[in-house]
Amino acid sequence: MTDPMPKINGTLLKHWLATHNWSVNRLARECTTLGEDTIPEGTLRNALAGRDPIRPGRIHLIAHVTAKYGDGLSYEALTTLDPQRTTP
Repeated sequence: MTDPMPKINGTLLKHWLATHNWSVNRLARECTTLGEDTIPEGTLRNALAGRDPIRPGRIHLIAHVTAKYGDGLSYEALTTLDPQRTTP
C-alpha cells in the first residue's frame, strides 16, 4: 500500500508568505522556475486552504524555495499539521 499524499501546513506557509510579503502566485512561480515540476497557483491555493493534499515532491520544492530566500521551512514542518507534534 502506498502512503497517502500529505496535506501541507497552510497556517505555517501562509505566515511565511505574509512575513516575506509574497503572494501564492509568486511562490508558485518560484517553485516552477527552481524545480522540474510546475505547481499551478490554484493547486497551491487549494493545498494552503487544506482542501487538497499535495505531492511530497512539491512540498520538498516549496521547502527548497523557502530556504533559498533565507529562513527556510523544512519538509517536516510543512507536513506537521499539529503544532504540538515535532514529527509528521
